[in-house]
Parts: sequence; structure tokens; C-alpha cells
Amino acid sequence: MALTDKELQHFKFPIAVPGMGVAMQEKLKQTRILVIGAGGLGCPVIQYLSASGIGVIGIADYGVITDEDMHRQPIYQMQDLRKHKAKMASSRLWASNPFTKHYPLLVQIKPDNAGQLLNEMDLVIDCSQHVPTHLVVNDACVVYNKPFVIGEVHNWVAWWAGFNIPLEDGAVSASYRCSLALTDEYRNFDSGAMGVTHGATGLLMVNEILKYLAAVPDGLVNKCYSMDYLHNKFQVHPLTPDPAVIAETKANGILTAEIYGLEIVPDVED
Repeated sequence: MALTDKELQHFKFPIAVPGMGVAMQEKLKQTRILVIGAGGLGCPVIQYLSASGIGVIGIADYGVITDEDMHRQPIYQMQDLRKHKAKMASSRLWASNPFTKHYPLLVQIKPDNAGQLLNEMDLVIDCSQHVPTHLVVNDACVVYNKPFVIGEVHNWVAWWAGFNIPLEDGAVSASYRCSLALTDEYRNFDSGAMGVTHGATGLLMVNEILKYLAAVPDGLVNKCYSMDYLHNKFQVHPLTPDPAVIAETKANGILTAEIYGLEIVPDVED
């Protein structure tokens, strides 16, 4: 999909980066990404994916903007309070990059719709920071053979990783279910949320995603990244695929909301 003259002008500086070029910018234009969650973590992710020239971004979020969101979701404005996040995010992103197609999806990701939503996508990014949703996304992506990324931020500490990424030998990298023992170590249930840690984590995630799309080796494959922003401690943890877990996930398919512990919310009446 060739870039137009206007797009060549708009993206002239990333095109000029060594190793990128017009061909890579055209590849980004052809890429379709589903981002789940347009909150504190999803906001920087969708902002910089859009600014990078991703061709299609589906933004799945059924929630509305609240006053206490504003410190970590600067894509929104005070005049947006009580409006749907996905709709307002799509509007704001189009205003800065009209070349990307931004699709607001006012839906909850759940067993009944997960396959339909991700089937036409090249990559799924789960910014929900919600374990039952992570499990739905994991199982749907394994069943439909889609690579996906999950990130979470807990107070000063964050982690993010790529899962189910195909390898050159035909195998796939670790799934989220293969990695629960590690990711659970980072989970806590304190109610605080720093704006800057969400923003920084979102940008680090997009950086790895762009490297993955550019076929830079040794990025998202079988690695989990963590950052302790309070103590400036960055770590890279190796992930190991568990063939038995992956095979069981494929055999079981997408499970029920009850098994996932997922509370189903009423559909949004737009």
C-alpha cells in the first residue's frame, strides 16, 4: 500500500531513521491493531501507534471519561467528561493524524465477541489491566493464531510482554498462560495510579511493538520487560513456552465468562 505524497511529507522524519525508510512506513500503514482499553495505559499506546502511522487501530472500550481519569489520560479534555473513551479517543487521534483509520468499539471484550473482534487484526494489545480479560484475550489469540501484547502498571512498577508470536521454525513464543507465575509477582491491589508511570510504560510498549513490526530481532519474543520507576530498575525476564499449556488452550478453545471470572456488563446503548 503505497504512501501518498501527503503521507510522505507527514512521516518524513521517521522515514529518515536508518533502517526504517519508505518500505517500513508502508508496512505500518498496512498493519491493523486492536487495542483493548483506552485508559491510563491504552491512551499513550493508541496515541503513539496512531502517530507512528499504523493503518487501522480498533479501540475497544465501553467506559466513559471521569474526572479522576484525567491525570493519566491526557488525550481527553475536561469537556469530554461522561463521554465514551473510545469515541473521544478516535476523534482526538484523527485530529492529529487523519491518515490512520481509528475505529471506536464500544464493547466489552468477552468470550462471545473476542474471536470476531480480533480475527481480522494483525496484532492485539491488551491494556485492560484486568486478569479475566487477559485470559480471554490469551485464549482467543491462541485459537486464532494472533500475536498479542499485554502490559500492566501497579503504582511505581510496570511489566509488559509479547505473547504467541510466531517464530521462524513454525513454533510460537510463550503465551500469557505460560507466564502467569512471573506476571503474578508484579500484581498488587493498591488503588493508586501514577500518570507518568502509565505514560512511560505505554511508550516503552509501543517502542517494542514498532521494533517487532520492523522485524528487529530479540524484541518481544519470549521476553517480559519490567520497570521499577521508583528505583530506576529495569529488568528483562526470559519466558519459556509450555507446549502442554498451549496445546490445552487450543483444545479447550474460548471458555465461558464464568470460568474466566469475567463479570459481563450490559451492552452500551449508543
